[in-house]
Amino acid sequence: MTGSLTVTKVGNGLVKRIDQVLFSLPRTYLAAGILSIQALLFYAYSISGVWVPLGIFYLLNLYFAAKYLGARFSFILAFVAATGKTLIKVGFYPDDALWWHAQWQFVSTLSIYTLFCYLMNAQLSGRRHAEEALDKLSKLNEAIITNADSGIMVFRDDGECLIANYAAARILGCPLDRLYGLNYKDDATWFMQRLLAAGREAMRSGEERKFTAKLCTVAGRDVWCATSIRQIKRADTSYMLMVFTDISAYKESEDARQRADKETAVALARAGVAERKLLSISEETQQRIGRELHDDLGQLLTGVAFMSEVLFQKLKDAGIEEMRDASKITMLVNEAMSRTRLLAHGLYPAELGEKGLCRMMEKFAGYVEGIYRIDCDFYCQPGCQIEGSDVAINLFRITQEAVSNAVKHGHAKHVELRVVNSPSNRMMVEILDDGCGITDAKASESAGLGMRTMRYRAELLGAALEVGARDSGGTRVAVTLPVLH
Repeated sequence: MTGSLTVTKVGNGLVKRIDQVLFSLPRTYLAAGILSIQALLFYAYSISGVWVPLGIFYLLNLYFAAKYLGARFSFILAFVAATGKTLIKVGFYPDDALWWHAQWQFVSTLSIYTLFCYLMNAQLSGRRHAEEALDKLSKLNEAIITNADSGIMVFRDDGECLIANYAAARILGCPLDRLYGLNYKDDATWFMQRLLAAGREAMRSGEERKFTAKLCTVAGRDVWCATSIRQIKRADTSYMLMVFTDISAYKESEDARQRADKETAVALARAGVAERKLLSISEETQQRIGRELHDDLGQLLTGVAFMSEVLFQKLKDAGIEEMRDASKITMLVNEAMSRTRLLAHGLYPAELGEKGLCRMMEKFAGYVEGIYRIDCDFYCQPGCQIEGSDVAINLFRITQEAVSNAVKHGHAKHVELRVVNSPSNRMMVEILDDGCGITDAKASESAGLGMRTMRYRAELLGAALEVGARDSGGTRVAVTLPVLH
């Protein structure tokens, strides 16, 4: 089987070479040659007579005429051949040819030769169209390979390079002629050992090899390439197809993106530290102001209240009319002391760590009623207990901000504070009011400092913050803690 395939390949190659030589000759030379062959056939026929079968040679000459000179010349030659054979038979062998024999031979011979020319021309025309289409396709493939952005190289089984495009020369940094001189079976010709090793492994195993690596070119420049190497089998011959794409620009942009991501992560981490520090400073400042209000200003107001009370008693004992003014001063000072105490407790919830969030929020409800003169209810579901001072202080500050927004922006007259279990059995703190409410769009787009602080405190706890309008009117703020709380 292998021997027959080899003989066929050799024969096809010989026919192609002969065709190339004959098609390269001028048509007049070819016509003269074919007419000379026809004249020799006439001469042989005149000598040998009808007893020597020369018909096959006539048909071969017609085939050459149709193939190399076209259909018109072949039909003319068929008429000349039929006429010549008839005249030779009548002229050289008159005793064997009656008048109707000559007419019959001319008609039959011309019909056979004409039919043969028609069939040969039809077959050659179809073959010619197929060869032209194949040639166009081959040129298109060659143009695609030549102009491809990826480097493409093809090697025969014996190691010789058959195809190499300009992109391969550009990526590898060497002339195209040098690539055609490569042989993957000869180490001395190769300058990129990783490609050589991968190519040999692909040819040995028959499996495709894909990898992305930095390759060193002839000029010593490093190029990132995505490479694919595989074996292609055609008949009894194997080829190695090597395709590599320069992805250096992509790698550079990817490295830049990764560096930007790292820098962004560092910046976000620093921003988080700054925000936590800011909250810590804010918390410390509020606690300090609360302590000073309670310890300093509260003590001064207590002294003023005591002195005004003494003054009131003295004026009363003396029966002086201004004792009523002294009494009003004492009342106002006591009111100021009460409000200062409530304000100090809001800024510095000292009982938060000792008595817990629920107890502090209950006292905060009273503080809201005393300061803002509105109704404020508190409800704590039995069994709900908030553990951890950091969790409690952040929830308390969120509650303070939500109540402040309800009074200042929502103009609420009634606020309800709730500590309950959510439907998913997670701890939840709710602040409900009957104010003018807030739309979902405003809640999501809110960029106020208070809203941002609330969201950040919730994120610190890993909690979910929900701000939205209530169906019955007003606003609902809910902080749902993670399961661990």
